[in-house]
Amino acid sequence: MIIGIYTYGTRGDVQPYIALALALMEKGHRVLLSGPADFQDFVEGFGVPFFPLYGNAEAIMNSPEGQRILKTENSIKLMKYYFKVINEMKHPLRRSYYESISQVDCIIANSATMPIVSAIAEKQQKRVAYTYFMPPLVPTAEFPVEDLRLLNFGMYNKLTYRIVHSLFWKFIKTNVNEYRKELGLPALKESLLIHVDRQKPLDLYCLSPSLIPQPKDWEDNHKITGFLTVPNSQRELHSYDKASEALLTWMSEGERPIYIGFGSNGIGNQEKFIKILADLIAGNERILFCTGWSVFRDLPSHKNLFVTKYVNHEVVLARCKVGIFHGGAGTLAAMLRNSLPVVIVSFYTDQPTWGKVVERNILGVHIPVKRLTSEKLMAGIHRVQSADIARNVMAMGERIRKERGTERAVEEIERYFNS
Repeated sequence: MIIGIYTYGTRGDVQPYIALALALMEKGHRVLLSGPADFQDFVEGFGVPFFPLYGNAEAIMNSPEGQRILKTENSIKLMKYYFKVINEMKHPLRRSYYESISQVDCIIANSATMPIVSAIAEKQQKRVAYTYFMPPLVPTAEFPVEDLRLLNFGMYNKLTYRIVHSLFWKFIKTNVNEYRKELGLPALKESLLIHVDRQKPLDLYCLSPSLIPQPKDWEDNHKITGFLTVPNSQRELHSYDKASEALLTWMSEGERPIYIGFGSNGIGNQEKFIKILADLIAGNERILFCTGWSVFRDLPSHKNLFVTKYVNHEVVLARCKVGIFHGGAGTLAAMLRNSLPVVIVSFYTDQPTWGKVVERNILGVHIPVKRLTSEKLMAGIHRVQSADIARNVMAMGERIRKERGTERAVEEIERYFNS
């Protein structure tokens, strides 16, 4: 049996599936991971078979139009741009999905790939399990959608999920039914989420139950299993994440630094960010800055600033005092696993939601990127080093380190595909 894993987006959308693929392979399963073509070297560097889906995610973000929209720091414009680009390349993208899925026996997908994968799986009569790294969107009376946490009682809480499902369907309805027609499938008159849920697929939320406990009123196919984590032994071997001798030497030569990294979220307003970096350095802070996909030309040069593209989080974060990042679930997992207080500077999608979760659990501070200033960031850095947040991140880190997120996910997937 070959298990196909399908994801699309940035590194944060790919890396957790490397953890899942490695764990499945260790249990003797054959795996094919499919994602944007620019991640081929990254994935295959871990020894995971890869099928390139059409498109280059990094090129999309660093294109002139992508950079112009990033500079506006407008999350709605960013999402519209993403949907526009995906729509423009939908035909070769669909063909690449179909070619890959034709090679596998069963499928693991997520919300980004669901619109295409669900149709092909239905056409080819293949079972699908869904995995997510965002706060749950499965209706429950216990709590509302995080971004609509205005009230908290059963009827209202369930209503918030219907609202979000309706908005999601509005965005994807035309493309979903267009592709279903192309495959000879009937058009959907109900939301894709409702259609998929009627089939009772395995639905795994791969996030910590210590952050968001599983509701008691969920059906059995919905589960919160814990974060997916690449084993550190594998990360150490991977060239993308090796901590250089220069970095380790720099970190040992002074006080614990502040980690700053926004991963695959391009920093559009670079002038603002460079000024903020300079202000932090002037305030005698040591900064480890990971540029990710952003390309800078005029970063300040200073003994208290170390600049690199990526780092091994498991090696570096334990030696830092604060983590400043975009709010991606994978980086959040690494921060909390290392008991690091966080400042989330959110850009779009589920990042503001994770910012709210972090603040609600008193684990850090959330600042939307459009509101980011030197003064707000400095205040946030001071706040997250307070005694109450320090206690909470220590306790949360201890709980997360004991969770078996990857193992639990594999157990559920094996049970589902073998049933």
